[in-house]
Amino acid sequence: MSTELIREPIQFDPTMPAIEERAEGGLHLGWRILITLILLLLVMLLSVLLQYPKAASAATAARPATQSITDRLVLAFYYTWFDEATWTYDQLSDLPAEPYVSRDRGVMGRHIDQAKGAGIDAFVVAWYGPGGASNQTEANLTALLDEAAARGFKIAALFETDSPFLGGVDATTGALQHLLGVHANHPAYLRVDGRPVVFFWRPGIYSVDAWAAMRSQVDPSYSAFWVSEGVDTSLLAVFDGHHLYSNTWNPPADLLATNRKFATRVAGAGSVWVATVMPGYNDVKIRPGNGFAKDREGGAYYERSWQAAIDGGADWVVVNSFNEWPEGSFIEPSAAFGSQYLDLTAAWSGRFKAASASPVAAPAETAPTETISAETASSAAVGEDAPDTPTAFVRTAVLNLRAGPGVDFDLLGYVVDGDRLPILGRSRDAAWWQVEVAGSAAWVFGELVETAGLAEQAPTVETQAIARTAGDQSAAASASKLQPGSATRVEDASGFPLTIGDRVIILHQVKSSAP
Repeated sequence: MSTELIREPIQFDPTMPAIEERAEGGLHLGWRILITLILLLLVMLLSVLLQYPKAASAATAARPATQSITDRLVLAFYYTWFDEATWTYDQLSDLPAEPYVSRDRGVMGRHIDQAKGAGIDAFVVAWYGPGGASNQTEANLTALLDEAAARGFKIAALFETDSPFLGGVDATTGALQHLLGVHANHPAYLRVDGRPVVFFWRPGIYSVDAWAAMRSQVDPSYSAFWVSEGVDTSLLAVFDGHHLYSNTWNPPADLLATNRKFATRVAGAGSVWVATVMPGYNDVKIRPGNGFAKDREGGAYYERSWQAAIDGGADWVVVNSFNEWPEGSFIEPSAAFGSQYLDLTAAWSGRFKAASASPVAAPAETAPTETISAETASSAAVGEDAPDTPTAFVRTAVLNLRAGPGVDFDLLGYVVDGDRLPILGRSRDAAWWQVEVAGSAAWVFGELVETAGLAEQAPTVETQAIARTAGDQSAAASASKLQPGSATRVEDASGFPLTIGDRVIILHQVKSSAP
């Protein structure tokens, strides 16, 4: 039986794609999707790269640069308690070119921009503490920090130790804890080597021991940088730097000699010397009868002040002030001076930052070849008519007489160059002498007198610290350190006569920051 192979024709269906065609089409589609995704990724990456310089630039503007203790910083005192009632020639010697209220954030921004343009690195902002119903300084410090952060600027606090809203050690300790725990953590707060900077006004109202106790509670690891103030540098046992709020005194002092003296003292304590520069001074309208004015001399006094800071070995400089209008020490543009003092600040801040940080020593005196005793040297200094009993010889044009050993005690009057004052005793730190004047006891600053007659054997005289309550602080605060509407201390306008030789001096109970 034969088998016949039957072949049936295969029918071709043109609508059915071949296997090879389907595979090739899928492959092409996959490549197209992959290429599209790659192109999209490239476009996105290019967009990010194009936007990065702008973002980096904005971040740099908003984030202030970090500073080191060794940087030659230029700072300026700044006040935030001005309002609509401030600007009157009845109280001020000059007015701002643009009167303002301190709470205006636009004004804060303008001031920061002006300060940056003048080479100022930070404002040191007066702060009365966190409490008080009428205390503008807390809210305004918060706002200033935000405005500074937006402009790449820095802010530090000037802690007003005699604030009318602080009533003693406990309140001061609490305020410092608030400052370091809240404001100092703001990204715009001034830090040097990571340590927030705090300046202090009138820290001398408390003893060194009191400050040591407060710091042990507030900042036991010394993670902040505290700058003390005043002619007494003994606080450097607790503080990290030192400044004189004012060096424009009445009677005037030699600016260069003052800078050299304090630079040497502060360096000896291993601390930072912050030299003060001032354009002038005029508080006669807020302190009638007790105020004084130092002429600006067309800018010459300001330039001498800067030169003295540079030649005197300043580590940092603080301008007193950007806007202390009641005391007439402002550099902010004004009706009388325009922007002259901002322009001078820009020039001199540049010179200071470019100058050497090493102090320029005063000309050295030739040392004697033989050894002499302190008593012999003192006797030689005052001439052959050296006294046998402890005596102080005034060696400055005018020397203030104070009720106690410090500039925070009442000013009783003054004596003049060449006066001889019997010494009754000395302060515990040996910085002040208690002397007899017309049968009464008074205190004089030791560095402004020469002594003779075994003065070093004078007994130590214990004095009580000035008692201060919140009410006392409010009453004693100077007009320039008060907010509008705050109480002003009433001075004793009558006084009483004191006769020294053929001179009759009228004594008044007044305050002054000069020794």
